[in-house]
Amino acid sequence: MSINMNIIKAIARRDLRMYFSNPSGYVFITLFIFLSAAAAFWQDEFFLRNLANLDQLNRVFPLLLLFFVPALTMSVWAEERKQGTDELLLTLPAKDEEVVLGKYLASLGIYSASVLLSLSHVIVLSFLGSPDLGLMISNYLGFWLAGAAFIAVGMLASMLTPNSTIAFILGALLCFSFFFIDILAGAISRPLGDFFSPLGVFNYFGDFASGVISLSGLLYFLSVAGLMLYFNVLLISKRHWPREADGYPMWLHHLVRSVALLVALLGLNSLVGHLPLPLRIDATSEQLHSLTSKSKSLLSDLDDDRPVFIQAYISPDVPRQYVQTRANLIGMLREFDSIGGGGVQVAVYDTEQFSEEARAAREKFGIVPRRIPDLSSARSSISDVFMGLAFTCGANEQVIPFFDRGLPAEYELVRSIRSVAQTDRKRLGVVNSAVQLFGGLDFQTFRQRQPWPVLNELKKQYEVVQIDPANPIEQNLDGLLVMLPSSLSEPEMQNVLAYVEQDNPAMFLVDPLPAVDINNSPSEQPGAGRNPFMQNQQAPPKQKGDIRRFLGSLGVMWDSAKIVWDSYNPHPDLAQLPPEVVFVGRGADNPASFNEDHPASSRLQEIVLIYPGGIQAAPGKQNELEFTPLLRSGHRSGSVNYFQLVQRSFFGVQLNRNLRYFPDGSDYILAAHIKSKGAASSEEEDEAAADGESSTNGAQSQDGQGGEAREVEYDAPKINAIVVTDIDFISEQFFQIRAQGPENLNFDNVSFFFNCMDLLMGDESFIDLRKRRVRHRTLAAVESRTQSFQQRRLEDEQSAEEEADKELADAQSRLDQKVNEVRQDPSLDARAKEIAARNIQEAENRRFEVLKANIESAKESKIQSSRERMESAIRSIQSGIRTAAVIIPPIPVFLLGVLIFIRRQRREREGETAERLLRE
Repeated sequence: MSINMNIIKAIARRDLRMYFSNPSGYVFITLFIFLSAAAAFWQDEFFLRNLANLDQLNRVFPLLLLFFVPALTMSVWAEERKQGTDELLLTLPAKDEEVVLGKYLASLGIYSASVLLSLSHVIVLSFLGSPDLGLMISNYLGFWLAGAAFIAVGMLASMLTPNSTIAFILGALLCFSFFFIDILAGAISRPLGDFFSPLGVFNYFGDFASGVISLSGLLYFLSVAGLMLYFNVLLISKRHWPREADGYPMWLHHLVRSVALLVALLGLNSLVGHLPLPLRIDATSEQLHSLTSKSKSLLSDLDDDRPVFIQAYISPDVPRQYVQTRANLIGMLREFDSIGGGGVQVAVYDTEQFSEEARAAREKFGIVPRRIPDLSSARSSISDVFMGLAFTCGANEQVIPFFDRGLPAEYELVRSIRSVAQTDRKRLGVVNSAVQLFGGLDFQTFRQRQPWPVLNELKKQYEVVQIDPANPIEQNLDGLLVMLPSSLSEPEMQNVLAYVEQDNPAMFLVDPLPAVDINNSPSEQPGAGRNPFMQNQQAPPKQKGDIRRFLGSLGVMWDSAKIVWDSYNPHPDLAQLPPEVVFVGRGADNPASFNEDHPASSRLQEIVLIYPGGIQAAPGKQNELEFTPLLRSGHRSGSVNYFQLVQRSFFGVQLNRNLRYFPDGSDYILAAHIKSKGAASSEEEDEAAADGESSTNGAQSQDGQGGEAREVEYDAPKINAIVVTDIDFISEQFFQIRAQGPENLNFDNVSFFFNCMDLLMGDESFIDLRKRRVRHRTLAAVESRTQSFQQRRLEDEQSAEEEADKELADAQSRLDQKVNEVRQDPSLDARAKEIAARNIQEAENRRFEVLKANIESAKESKIQSSRERMESAIRSIQSGIRTAAVIIPPIPVFLLGVLIFIRRQRREREGETAERLLRE
């Protein structure tokens, strides 16, 4: 079948000319830009999330198409019939296909102009931050494809009726059926909903929204557009149908053809979706959805004689919030199966409740379903979802019972494969302390404490053993983890120190105020918070050792009573948190927040520490030890004393929330790496071993370049340690946040901890892979302007405090002066002086208390006024951005429409005048 493109272009130009010569076309484009901008920027969540992307628009864009596409297409055929121009159009020397394509391209051209003009959203984001241009391209391609598909749907609705209003309603209903077909079918029966679920729009549009250009998504939207255009051609050619063909009604022939075409398209889409290696282009700048070269290298190193078997038990149908997780996980498994060769063998089982696969998953690996609220079903509120993986290699086994949404798929899979493939795993010793990392009985509540989640994560990668610090540490270990060493006794500290000084790597987590249990604070007396009814049944409290001297031996100076605070908080929705919850991030006013030259902290984005401390290099150790800061607070930070913040009373421990915070202009080191100077790295030691070099105390080695002998001293302590001033940063809540994966709370706490452990243990294979995640491109311009108002508020508060202190000091000075005048009056005897001084002091004290209350009230009023001005200024900034982002972009199009309207009105008046003159 030959298609005359000239005819198609002529019809498209005709409709486009009619559309853009009419003000209604410009009104449509104006509304499209206005409403899409409102969806993207007007919501409070845009500023709460503080991210320079179009996530808010992506969530509602398919719903916007429910109204815009029918409004655009309702008059495509209906208006032609209403005005009677359809007969002229259909009698042109053109085929039905050419007429349909011409009308379709005209509508698509109008929609494309709307999408193109809505690029103003990207311009707005560029002013506010640094958006990912690759992600923006993927987003807009998704916008265009979705619109292109449903324009054909709207044209079909317009074909069914000569009334434009009815065509609009029909178009909206047809588009709605595509958007929510799974919910509509699920309302009838769950199996029917599962059957139609792959036809939903959101699954495919979600790929483009996340920055992935997938072949399945492209094929889906093209299939919808092609099928609907075929139906348009079918209906427009109905006028040519004979009554019968081959003894059957003609409508039956076309019905069979339509069903066959529909089945073929469904089969093709299903086939593409199940290809062994689906074609997906990762459009993001950081290539977040592609396997890294590191992963490919690790997979290529696997032994084909000892393959790793991956058995994935995944539900075929999952709630909507887990659809993307399931798709990404299966896609990654296919990538691993394809790239891993004989070293990795993958089996994915569609697992449903009470099936044979479910029984095998439970009995073999302990994988059971998780009950998850099903937001996509109208009848069932809870779904039993399987998403577990089992990795086996010989006798080694590792199981992920449920793959949560927030888990980085590539890292988790690679780590599990590497862990089971290794026959010899590194041994990590965990020192028993008051933290009870392994769990145990809580004598305060008489409940059994569960092990910390970090312990389970460590066991996935290392062989973890408990270490009793009461005895010398003589186990063969590759590294040591010491949580809250301040809770150890002096002999225990000496045993740990003796082990570390033998060049054994160790990680120390100190904390001036452990939020998990304040009673374990180093400033508290031993046995604080003990149950008074169990005094006779509990062992006497252990006397704490000198933690300052202990850390001083490691080259670290730490004030255990000093708690660091920082006013930087990039999350407006977490503004209620106290400043002692320290956010370490790139948006702070300290470019050295993360040490970019150290593998443990480079390329991290945000870490949260709860009531941390600050450390410095110990004086007198600079010549022996290399002190490298890893994390720093911002410059708008300071410190408070433990006993200022923590107050004990009969009712228990309370935190003082009325403290005044004034930054001292300096930043605080929150984590550091301490190494002996001249100590060989793990790589150098490996090279020396490969060259057959061996060394003993006092042995000499040759310098590689000069050939000079150098003395290697082993008598001096060799230290390789990392110290972090908070234990709460790896508490359970951060593992829950990591698993749930909220978009605006993607902290690097877990990544930083494991980076440090891997570095100390001499295995850096996963460090780069662990850092690979979505880059938080925040609204930097908003943050900068907000910080200036916050700084002004702090200055106002400090000024109010200074003025109040000065007034109080003056009042006290006047009181003291009057009392001294009485005491020095020579006309009074000693008794009279004492009585007069007491009377004056009592009277002046009453006045002083009134004056003090007035001064305090004025100070509080000034501070409150400063805070109100800051909040008002921030709201004004956000309001200005909203207004500019929503109002300004549509104005040029609206003004152009007004000019077209004025021009058309003038032409109509000129035409009426000319016609009147001809009549006269």
